[in-house]
Amino acid sequence: MLQSVCWPSRVLFAAGLLGLSMAVGACSKSADPSPTAPSTPSNIAGNWSGSASDSSGTGTMTWAVSQSAGSFSGSLTMVDAATQVSGAGTLSGSVSGTTVTFTITVPAGGFGGTFGTCSATVTGTATASATSISGSYTGSNSCSGAISSGQLNLNKQ
Repeated sequence: MLQSVCWPSRVLFAAGLLGLSMAVGACSKSADPSPTAPSTPSNIAGNWSGSASDSSGTGTMTWAVSQSAGSFSGSLTMVDAATQVSGAGTLSGSVSGTTVTFTITVPAGGFGGTFGTCSATVTGTATASATSISGSYTGSNSCSGAISSGQLNLNKQ
C-alpha cells in the first residue's frame, strides 16, 4: 500500500527533475553566436582587362584601379566588338572579402563616333581573386535604354 501511494509522487519528482535539467540545459546554451571578425578585403588595385557582354553586345573592358582598404576607384575603357566604338569612364565601389560591388559611369562625350552624346551607368557585383574579377551588372544607356544580362571576366595584368 505504501508503494502505491508513493508511486505518483516519485513520478512527479522524476518529471520535475527532468524539467529542471532541460531548463538548465537550455539556459546554458548561448543564443548569440560568437562575433566574427570582418573579412579582409581582397586587393584589386592595379590593371585588369578582359571580356564583357550584355544586352547591347560583346566587347573588351579594361580597369585601372586604386584601392584604399575596402573602397576603390579608377578609370575604365571599353570597345564594342561589333562596331569598334570605344568608351571611357570611371568606376568606384567597395570590396568586402572577395565580394566587389561596383558602379561604372561613362559620361556624355565618353563614347566615340555617333554615340558621343550618349551616357551610361551600370552597377554590379563580382568575385575577386588574386588574378581575376568575374561578375554581373545591369544599368542603362541614355541612347539605347536598359542594359541587362551583363557579365564581365577580367584578368590581372
